Amino acid sequence: MTRIESPLVALNAECATVARDIQQWEGFGSLLAEGPVTDFQWEGETCSFKVTGGVGIHLERTSDGSATEGTVLTLATKAPTPVKFTLDVVLTPHGDGCTFKVGCDAELNPFTKMMVEPALNGLFGQMAEALQSRF
Repeated sequence: MTRIESPLVALNAECATVARDIQQWEGFGSLLAEGPVTDFQWEGETCSFKVTGGVGIHLERTSDGSATEGTVLTLATKAPTPVKFTLDVVLTPHGDGCTFKVGCDAELNPFTKMMVEPALNGLFGQMAEALQSRF
């Protein structure tokens, strides 16, 4: 299993405020839209989007949306996504605000890792920057 994470960024908002924002598909989708993502759609507990190169990603929410700190959002890939991974968003209280980190655990062989890891690092970094500019 390979762990890929964004940089840890400080936000000027309480964990509960940030959690409410990104637990809603609109808030989560707007973070993705800041990066190499197109065609973000959601319905119920699932969302899908395309990343650079036209690869479709389909995710299903596996967390209940009640957490306001710690792991506040967990998503898992579902078919027909070509690479299996779980994505988690972690918020930690820090001073008057909180810190944010997004990451994933992915099942990658060496060849796939070479192709996927830079793209996910870029996507997660872009999400962190977008959230930092929002809060």
